[in-house]
Amino acid sequence: MGRNVVLFQPCVGDMDEFRDRPTPPLGLLSAASHLDPAVEVRFIDARLERDWRGKLRGALDAATVAVGITTLTGGMIRSAAMAARVVREAGVVPIIWGGVHPSLLPRQTASSELVDYVVEGEGDLVFGALISALASGRRVDLPGVWCGRGEVRGRPREALLKLDDLAGPRYELVDMERYIGLYRDKRWFFYQSSRGCPFRCAYCYNNVFNQGRWRAKSAARVLAEIETLRERYSFSTVYFLDDDFFVDKRRAMTILRGLREMNLSSVLQGVDIKAMTNLSDDELDFIEEAGVERLSIGVESGTDRIRTSLLHKWGTLETVRHQLGRLAERRFLVLLTFIIGFPGETPEETRRTIDLALWALSRASNFRVPQLYNFVPYPGTELYELLRRRGFPFPGDLEGWGRYEWDADILHDHDQSTADYLERIVFLSKFLDRKLDDYGFGGPLLRAAYRGYRPLAWLRMRGDLTAPLPERAAYTIIRRVVG
Repeated sequence: MGRNVVLFQPCVGDMDEFRDRPTPPLGLLSAASHLDPAVEVRFIDARLERDWRGKLRGALDAATVAVGITTLTGGMIRSAAMAARVVREAGVVPIIWGGVHPSLLPRQTASSELVDYVVEGEGDLVFGALISALASGRRVDLPGVWCGRGEVRGRPREALLKLDDLAGPRYELVDMERYIGLYRDKRWFFYQSSRGCPFRCAYCYNNVFNQGRWRAKSAARVLAEIETLRERYSFSTVYFLDDDFFVDKRRAMTILRGLREMNLSSVLQGVDIKAMTNLSDDELDFIEEAGVERLSIGVESGTDRIRTSLLHKWGTLETVRHQLGRLAERRFLVLLTFIIGFPGETPEETRRTIDLALWALSRASNFRVPQLYNFVPYPGTELYELLRRRGFPFPGDLEGWGRYEWDADILHDHDQSTADYLERIVFLSKFLDRKLDDYGFGGPLLRAAYRGYRPLAWLRMRGDLTAPLPERAAYTIIRRVVG
């Protein structure tokens, strides 16, 4: 009997809330990229399978070498823990955890009874080496691998990988049609051309996970891979899951030029204000003509004190407003992200962030604000360390991190009125823009509900009329019906 590995993708809370299809599990598909070809990969995605427990049990047999689970900080941990318990009940198959959260807290993660091994950092190479060691019965002693269930031990991870040296995600392991959705009526395909970011934002996990470094595939390899993938999957838009697309402007422009020659449009997830200042008006015109459908910019706060002094974001709010003015009413959409509830943020500063988001949406029809997010202190970040030094009671075990979600306020458990206010703001902010017109999602009922509620959401946000808020219960019911 041949050997096999089971890979499990947990549910991800609201991360795919407004898409008709979930984001493909690129982390797991990349981790499988350097497995021994003789090892069969059995893949289970809890976001797509109603009976994922039954499928997980059915995937396990005497030839299963291990089960691999990936997770971010937050609700994914709850889903991952449920899957790990199913595996534990089924037998003695080793459970390997990887992804962002286990990499941020490898020792604590490895201490859980639901964990046998932790892969810290990038798993493209080390996951395959770990599976080979387990399959052959060798003692596990690999860089970047932590062993649990007893005395927790681990070795430092190796240097960050060069992306051009890697095989790339094994898309063929899953039915990609279940992940290819519509954006502005075009089939989009998720693709990562670079990893990391050179900036040192105080709230971002990249400083730990990617060690504050940016690495990229060459433009030639990116274009060649995309051409091959398009022939296989027939898409018309490439969604770049890059943390910062324009770090190397020449490379970025070469990619966009190549996509235009292939008659492909693009969505750029990671763009920063500094990149915008480095682009001339002619280059913005080129980006528009090259078929960019949307780019995303992290504004985060409506005050310079929070934005620059606390978060270390580049550029003042005057710079932000000027750059947004250059992007207003372009043919591409501009998605802006904002975060509230930072440590030491005053009610007045929260209000200024709300007002800036409302101003942006009023400024131009091509601006989008998908929602305001509550601050989440990711382990290892500068703000996490600040809170830890102040005695903030962070979870002492893996599963405690399961409640650290963007929609929930974590910092104000001692001040329920503030926590409730921040969570009401986050809820109302979901209805301010026209995102559902962009995504192929929801059907007529949900779209009608969003459009009908939008004026009331604006009234509540502008007038600070956030309570009472019975609409939250109605929204939960509607989402259950359509989801």
